[in-house]
Amino acid sequence: MIDCRYEIHISKNDTYSMARPHFHEEIEIAFCIAGEGVFFLEPEIFPLFRGQLFLIDSSILHRSVANEEYRCIAFHISSEMLKSFSSVQSDFLSMTQRSGLVATLHGKEIEALERQFLSLMEDFGNGFGDDIRRTITVLSFLLSCFSYFDKAEDVKSHTNSELAKVAPILTYIQEHLSDPLTTQSIADAFYMSKYHLCHIFKEGTGFSVIDYVINCRILKARMFLREGMRVQEVGEQVGFRSNEHFIRTFKRLTGMPPKRYAMRYRESDQKMNQEIVVVEGRDGKKVESLKA
Repeated sequence: MIDCRYEIHISKNDTYSMARPHFHEEIEIAFCIAGEGVFFLEPEIFPLFRGQLFLIDSSILHRSVANEEYRCIAFHISSEMLKSFSSVQSDFLSMTQRSGLVATLHGKEIEALERQFLSLMEDFGNGFGDDIRRTITVLSFLLSCFSYFDKAEDVKSHTNSELAKVAPILTYIQEHLSDPLTTQSIADAFYMSKYHLCHIFKEGTGFSVIDYVINCRILKARMFLREGMRVQEVGEQVGFRSNEHFIRTFKRLTGMPPKRYAMRYRESDQKMNQEIVVVEGRDGKKVESLKA
């Protein structure tokens, strides 16, 4: 039986806006149930209003800015757990690779999905059948959400003038993460003053240049660590001039040192590989499946 592990978060602030860009180790499904604003999903900005359902991969920087009425429910699940719920025909995990996947729900759809979100928060107990009931509840919720994502039409992102101005800067930063980037060096590359760069970057994305650079470096570092690269080499590859600074920053943003992160990823990867079995299908094709 699959051991269901997930988290539910409900925004309760009177004014809810993320002061900094951030990312999660887990995959996130965010559902707006009240209010309006904008949602930054790198590198685009989407409208935010009641009924908007967002699928956010673990490596995507994101940030919401909304009015006082804004309320959001967020569901977090690991990629390993999501893979365990997937099948060959209904692969939840592969859908997370699609950038900017947003579904818009209406009327009774909103109310029904909100009830499913809240049902995940109940105490399922430890009695006979409670573990199965919990698994069915989670699977039903995922099936509902990913069915909406599967049918979702492409939502047009906002392209305000300030975001259009910083789009080349976002690309430049991504391509030069290993360089000693500073606000001044980036401003010089685009023949503008440091003040003007900071102003248009904040207006276009909602956060500072340096915050964006640091988060991008840590995201790339996670990728290198998963590929087996040594910690010190990773820090150098993503632009940290000091190994101590890299380790300290990595721990601050991910909650653990890079070495432990790499070990945890290898352990979870090995566990998933051990649980995969190959069965012979009726048509003679070999199909990968997961042990329950």
